[in-house]
Amino acid sequence: MGHTRLGYNLPRSRHWRDVVELVAAGADVSQVAQATINAAEKAFAFVKNDTGYNHAVWIIIQLGLAGKSADPLGYLQERGICIPANTSLPGIAVALSEAFDNHSRSNGGFSDLGELSQRALIDAVIQRIEPKLQQKSLFNMQAEHAKQALCGISSQKELGKLAREFYARLTNESLKYFLSQTLASNVGEGQRFATTNQMAQFEEAIGTHCKEASVIVERFSEEWFSKHRYEQEGRIPDDKIRDFASYALKKMNDELREGAKTNAT
Repeated sequence: MGHTRLGYNLPRSRHWRDVVELVAAGADVSQVAQATINAAEKAFAFVKNDTGYNHAVWIIIQLGLAGKSADPLGYLQERGICIPANTSLPGIAVALSEAFDNHSRSNGGFSDLGELSQRALIDAVIQRIEPKLQQKSLFNMQAEHAKQALCGISSQKELGKLAREFYARLTNESLKYFLSQTLASNVGEGQRFATTNQMAQFEEAIGTHCKEASVIVERFSEEWFSKHRYEQEGRIPDDKIRDFASYALKKMNDELREGAKTNAT
C-alpha cells in the first residue's frame, strides 16, 4: 500500500538473541515468554514516538468522537477519513487504509512499526463492527448502517473494547515480528518444536497472553475517553491523544512484564 521503509526495522537487540537462544535450546514456554517480553520492551521503546502508531491511536479516538456527532461520516471526512455513505465492511477497511497512506505520504512514510499499527487498527475495527451489523449489510451497507456502526463505537465501553483489541493485536504482531523466522527454523526432529502444530500452539499461547494483558488498556481507555471527551467538550486535542497513546503503551508493557513474572513462578 505504498509504505516507505525508513532505514530501520524493529530493534533486534541482545534481548532478542536471548529469545533465539532459549528457543533453540528447548526452553519451556514461560522462559521463552519472559525473554520475548524483554525483547518486546525494546521494541516498545520505539513505539511511542512512531508516527504510524500515534496516527492509529488518533484514528481510534476520532472514531469514538464521530459517533456522538450529528454527522459521523462528515466529522471523519473533515479529518481525512473518508468513509462513503453507501459502502461495505471491506470498504471501511479500505477507507482507513487510505487515510493511513495519505498521512504516511505527508509525513515521510511509516516504519515497519507503522505498518503493524495500521494492520492492528483495521483488524480491530472490523472485529468490533462486524458483529453489530446484519449479515446482509456487510457488503452492501447503506448510510444508516455506516452511521449505526460508527455510533456503536462512541460509548466509553465500546471505545475501551476497540482499544483493547488494537493493543492486543499490535503487541502480538510485534512479538510475531521477532519470533517468525526463529520459530520457523526450529521445527523438526531434535528442534524446539517437533511439529508445526507445536509451533502453532506456542504462537497461540503468546497471542492469548497479549489478549489477557490488554484488559488493563481497556479499563484505562474507558476512563480516559469518558473524562477527556467531557472535559474537552467532544474535541480532544492531538497532544492529549499522544499522551494517551504513550501511557496506554506503558500500561500494556507493564502488564506483559507482570504476566511474564507470574508465569515464571
